Amino acid sequence: MFTSPFFLNLPSEIMVNILSRLPVQTILSCKCVCKQLLNLLATPEFAASQLPFSTPGLVILQSGTNGNLCQIFEIEDGIELQDNNLHLCPVMKFDPNLSMGLPEVDLRIVGSVNGLLCLRECRNKLYDALYICNPITHEYIALPRIEACIVEYPDTSEYGFGVSKITGQYKVVRNVHRHSNPQAGPCSSIQNYECLVYTVGTWSWRHVQPGPPFGHYDLSRSLFLDGNLHGSVQDYCGSGDKLIYCFDLESESFKPFPPFPPPPVPPVVGTLGILDDCLCFVDIRSEDDEITAIWVMNEYGVEKSWTEILVIAEVEDFACTYYDSVELIKAFKNGDILLSWNNYNLFYFNSKAKTCQDLDITIEKEQGWIEAIPHSLSFFSLKNFHGENVISFSGACDSDPYK
Repeated sequence: MFTSPFFLNLPSEIMVNILSRLPVQTILSCKCVCKQLLNLLATPEFAASQLPFSTPGLVILQSGTNGNLCQIFEIEDGIELQDNNLHLCPVMKFDPNLSMGLPEVDLRIVGSVNGLLCLRECRNKLYDALYICNPITHEYIALPRIEACIVEYPDTSEYGFGVSKITGQYKVVRNVHRHSNPQAGPCSSIQNYECLVYTVGTWSWRHVQPGPPFGHYDLSRSLFLDGNLHGSVQDYCGSGDKLIYCFDLESESFKPFPPFPPPPVPPVVGTLGILDDCLCFVDIRSEDDEITAIWVMNEYGVEKSWTEILVIAEVEDFACTYYDSVELIKAFKNGDILLSWNNYNLFYFNSKAKTCQDLDITIEKEQGWIEAIPHSLSFFSLKNFHGENVISFSGACDSDPYK
């Protein structure tokens, strides 16, 4: 079809409309058909047209003693799906350090927006290097290093990545705190704190008014939803309660946000997540017959809309303790849920059988730190950000979709 004279002679806008609705693997194959299709698929018009139809996907990043491995999957989702293995279809895999020419250090995921993935090096807390890449287009940019910090040698660093609601600017946010003596007492132990914002395309970090001092409450990253970044923290200047902070990417300011579900849920260990475009809370309980409960804020920003939707009974090999971290990654239409346990295991909860099982994926490297995050598979090019040095990358395994 794609090589027929009829198709190739169609107006470009019609060709774009057709191609943008195809699966990502098919689009990638079309790039190899002819130069005309290759050039068309590289246009901003195609990327903009394809973005609303971008395939739901998943990024799994594994860091271990042998380096880092990034795996990209398309997600098959439907009520009729029965076999958990059918949920994830491999698209590509690559070693970010090798492909992007990065130092051999561990990487962590900051966030994912519209097909763009933000990564950071875990070299140390002061000089974390940050990158934004699109694995599908094989492009990345390195963010400038933060040259001057109010907070020297911070004990706590929190990162977030998102896009502002009105202007559509992509931004990376860094919150840092310095504790003079973490055991001395909540508020008095905070020596300095600051908030920095980087708008992609400006090549400059800016200081903005930080929120009140807080302590980290869980292991989750800042979550992007509805134009804001969210995180779960402990109030260091007030009651000491567990709170949700909200950073507005448009105004670049912290704003009040309703707390966690009402008692008797707090204060418990848990993590924030996003479920069907709603903020959710994964509550780890200490009862003998339960490990986690999932709460959903059905109406964004409305405290009374918190609703408990699911309790996962204790399962052998996945029994959680008070200090464990369980993070919700993805909920499927048939009721199954993909979760992460302490960033070392990924597992499915089968809603019908009420059982948990390991995620059946190919891990080629030694077991280590594992992060998973929903990720749209798009052809959005980093070249849209004028002023950034966009680098193309490739590697031995980045074009090998598990052949």
